Amino acid sequence: MTQTKPRISYWMIAGLGLVWNLMGCLNFLSQSNAEVVAQMPEAYQALIAARPAWATVAFGIAVFAGAVGCILLLLRRRVAIQLLMFSLIGVVLTLVDAVLSVGFNPQVLIGTGASVVVGGSLYWMARLADRAGWMR
Repeated sequence: MTQTKPRISYWMIAGLGLVWNLMGCLNFLSQSNAEVVAQMPEAYQALIAARPAWATVAFGIAVFAGAVGCILLLLRRRVAIQLLMFSLIGVVLTLVDAVLSVGFNPQVLIGTGASVVVGGSLYWMARLADRAGWMR
């Protein structure tokens, strides 16, 4: 028999995922402000300056689809799975761009790598929640 009511861990992970992605949305928006970018570490400034348009779009998809996906997780909607998949694809493309732009810089890769872990975990959790019968 499947449990139709999610565990407390589901709500905590979805809520933390939402906070993570909202911080990503703020980061995305702040990168359009030259003064804010000037205060960032040089590795991030180089990454932002060298970022092609496709990578900017991927970054935007990663954070905004992730935020909406987490809201939909909290609402227990199946469409969250697709949005979190798009978010994960955006995160992976952002990581590819980071490696292509600045090489294997540990400072950049730790932040982007953490995003891959979080994005992958949220997508995996959404799939598990659907299989458990928690999604509508």
